Amino acid sequence: MDNKDNTTIAAEKCGCTGCCTDSRSYFAEVAEQWDEIRSGYFTEHMRDAAIKKAKAASQGVVADIGTGTGFVAAGLAPHAKKVYGFDASPAMLDVARRNLAGYANVELMESPGDHLPLPDNTLDGVFANMFLHHAPEPLNAIKEMARVLKPGGVMCITDLDTHDHTWQREKMADVWLGFDREDIHRWFSEAGLSNIDIDCAEGTCDACGPDGEVKPLSIFVAIGTKI
Repeated sequence: MDNKDNTTIAAEKCGCTGCCTDSRSYFAEVAEQWDEIRSGYFTEHMRDAAIKKAKAASQGVVADIGTGTGFVAAGLAPHAKKVYGFDASPAMLDVARRNLAGYANVELMESPGDHLPLPDNTLDGVFANMFLHHAPEPLNAIKEMARVLKPGGVMCITDLDTHDHTWQREKMADVWLGFDREDIHRWFSEAGLSNIDIDCAEGTCDACGPDGEVKPLSIFVAIGTKI
């Protein structure tokens, strides 16, 4: 590898610019339908298995980055002392507030995932489900999530493995076509995480292509502990 920054190299792989604005527009348009759309991409079983694997929610203070309509936050809330849910889309957060109205321990905030309004060393756990492939600079987002973790805190990211569904940039406003697990492992390490474990999620992302055919994509679960 040359001396380029990892995020610069990743950006060259992506070949996509200006997508974060498109993402905001996309999620504003689909917010009311997102729970139905999401159900084909990431199931409750997959969510709950990842949360269990991370072992970070029990009675702790945790955050869900890119919470969307609150799907992962809803899985964390019954087990955690407090859950912060962050998202850059006001429309998605409006739906999340309705979905999570029954949980007094959930606090939702409008915020991009790479500029979290929390002090250093605040959280016992941080989760980001299908967020990273919308992040303009994934390494910076991972470093920001690591910043707000306490020493010994756990990060859990679930996202797509590298794929060739280029249509998802247009249809889903994806910035990245998944990630190589070696890159994720390296980024976790650079963010100051140890005990890094990357494995397959308990299910696939069953994306429906422009031709109407469902084309499953593999999903990874990446877990690391802040040193």
